[in-house]
Amino acid sequence: MDAPYDVTSHVPSLQSQTWNAVLRPTLKQLSRVLPATRTEVRVVRVAIERASMWGGFDRIPHTPVRVDTDAGHLRGEWVGPAATPGDKVMLYSHGSGYAVCSPRTHRAFIAAFARRTGRRAFSLDYRLGPKYRFPAAHDDIVTAYLWLLDAGHQPENILIAGDSAGGHLSLSLCGELRRRGLDMPAGLVLFSPLVDGSFSAATAEYRRAGDAAVVPALARRLIGHYFHTALFGDPRFDVSIDAGPDYPPTLIIAGGGEMMRGDALLWKQAQDAAGGHCELQIWPGQVHVFPIFGLVPEARLAMREVARFVGQLDAAA
Repeated sequence: MDAPYDVTSHVPSLQSQTWNAVLRPTLKQLSRVLPATRTEVRVVRVAIERASMWGGFDRIPHTPVRVDTDAGHLRGEWVGPAATPGDKVMLYSHGSGYAVCSPRTHRAFIAAFARRTGRRAFSLDYRLGPKYRFPAAHDDIVTAYLWLLDAGHQPENILIAGDSAGGHLSLSLCGELRRRGLDMPAGLVLFSPLVDGSFSAATAEYRRAGDAAVVPALARRLIGHYFHTALFGDPRFDVSIDAGPDYPPTLIIAGGGEMMRGDALLWKQAQDAAGGHCELQIWPGQVHVFPIFGLVPEARLAMREVARFVGQLDAAA
């Protein structure tokens, strides 16, 4: 089996350097002034959805799922063929601050992810702020996992994956499985995950090293629409509280040029202290959730690392 890529010696590509140079005077400066009110969040959400439609994402094969289960109502979609018991499956949760984006916006990436790893992919359409508040999304991912189990999928065949807020959900799911005495999934793949809902780790990282694309104030306002009812000390809020050796093997990929690097380090440190397994790759010069956009060579290299990691999980099963 191939060894992990040595990201510590990676030199950022010209494309990624150019991309960062574009983001700093544009998106980052815009993030300084956007108030992110409830109305503006809705407007941005509609704009992103329409851009995804115009980009042809609706032509990617997918099967919507809307079903009432014993655990609650489930919304999402199979990207590509639906799974049958015995298939290796992936439960994916999209990111974007618990406020915007959806399975549609991430459909192309999830389809590529599924092909690279040989998995059937279920993309969760969890409830977002400002309409819904914590812990609604957490309850949704628990419902999705239980639904997969009820459909005959074994935990050892389930991979949990997500980016940003979706990474936070993925970790909070594992804590809930422990509290309920249920088996953990085979592994976790997380892209720039949120770990501490207070955004303290990310803010501290921003003060230390900055961020190429966004300022912490905007991110705080976005996730605040969802976490408004959360309490400090709740492990569904700060998921690092629940770190432990019983968590499944985890690969985290984050950018060296983003403030969420602080959350990635927080989880790695918590898992190491608890005796758990976490492989952390911080890619120099890369921005938040860079593998999703595919604009830079590092995105393809990172997904090759994901395929390697998932292949190792499958070989060990």
